[in-house]
Amino acid sequence: MTNIYTLRAGDVVEYAGQPCRVLRVNDCAAVVAVSVKPRTITPRFGQPVTLQPAPKHAWISPNSEIPILNR
Repeated sequence: MTNIYTLRAGDVVEYAGQPCRVLRVNDCAAVVAVSVKPRTITPRFGQPVTLQPAPKHAWISPNSEIPILNR
C-alpha cells in the first residue's frame, strides 16, 4: 500500500509559503532546500552588489502532509 503523501527526492513542495525542492529522504527525515532572499550591500567605495546566499536546509517528516506541487 502506498501513501500519497510520502515524499521522494526531487519533489517540489510548498514549505514556508514558497516552493522548495526535496533533496533527500530516508525513513526518519526529509531534507528540504528553502530559498533565501538575495541581499544587496554597498561596499565602501563602489556600486551596490547583490548576493544570493545558499539555500537553507530544513528537516521535516517524510510523511508530512504538505502540498506536493510537482513530482
